[in-house]
Amino acid sequence: MKIKTISILATIPIALILALYTYRFGFFFWFEHSKWAEFGSFFGGVIGPVLAFFSLLYLAFQIELQWKEHKSARIDAEIKQLEDSISLNTLILISKLNKEDAQIKVPFSELILRMYRDKDKMYSEETSGLLRVGLSARSETLVLWANTASALSNLKKVNESRYAQQLIMVSVQIGYELCAGLDEAVKLATGLNFEWHFGNK
Repeated sequence: MKIKTISILATIPIALILALYTYRFGFFFWFEHSKWAEFGSFFGGVIGPVLAFFSLLYLAFQIELQWKEHKSARIDAEIKQLEDSISLNTLILISKLNKEDAQIKVPFSELILRMYRDKDKMYSEETSGLLRVGLSARSETLVLWANTASALSNLKKVNESRYAQQLIMVSVQIGYELCAGLDEAVKLATGLNFEWHFGNK
């Protein structure tokens, strides 16, 4: 309820009460003190409670407004924290992915992409155990991706449009196929059941 609405609602009964008083008793600039005393008693006794009621209504409106502003500020702060987390994790993740693997002499991102492109081999009993051990040795990279995925999931719950923006930002910075590959790699290495944001679920 807006302040303007409260003001109008308060004015109507006050105007009606004053109109009834004037109609019944008249209203003049009296010269008798007793007439003013009677009018004052009437005004305080009848209009006072009306004003008190609408004052309480206005106070309730102000409290509700402050609560909404506080909730909005809290949500904005939560969104900012999640977006900062995604940005920081992505930044660190990119450097880890671009680091050359000592054994295969290619960046870790290339290893992830090779595995992702050959999923049948990736999940075969013959190679999955070795891959799991190899990926676990690079747990920091996988933890960064799991943290990014978790922050994206929380952002999705709070604000769908900001989630979509962050999804685009991550896929542009890392590459959509590599993001999907990271989802697969984390699943293979850890067995975690987390929400995927890229590729097939």
